[in-house]
Amino acid sequence: MLKETLRLYPPALFINRTATRDIKLGELDIPAGTRLDFPIIDIHHDRDVWGTDAEEFNPLRFADGKSYHLGAYFPFGIGPTICVGQNLAMVEAKVALAMTLQRFAFTVSPSYVHAPMMAMTLQPQYGAQVLVQKICAFYVGTK
Repeated sequence: MLKETLRLYPPALFINRTATRDIKLGELDIPAGTRLDFPIIDIHHDRDVWGTDAEEFNPLRFADGKSYHLGAYFPFGIGPTICVGQNLAMVEAKVALAMTLQRFAFTVSPSYVHAPMMAMTLQPQYGAQVLVQKICAFYVGTK
């Protein structure tokens, strides 16, 4: 679920690299000093890579160890400058999500309008209105 969320809504929109030497990339000749911008959000939504449902939330894309092309999924960057905090961020997100879901139920507010906005990061243009309800916990135990 977390990987699919990061695919649809990556924290950064672009990653850029500068060629340090002349390189050939497929049919392209890229001279040294050329800045390459990789649009993460466009690559993560590419129908040729992810299928006709690329715009839809489908956590089964990553179920059962299904793999994906290395250059098609990189929410934390790619290559030698990948975010050093990627593993910690994923563990923290899983723990925080598990702890939160044990205590609260969430539903999307009827006033919510889905409008992702591209700024420095991807964010909801009108906020994310969510209704939160505390889950009652009943403990059965002996005295």
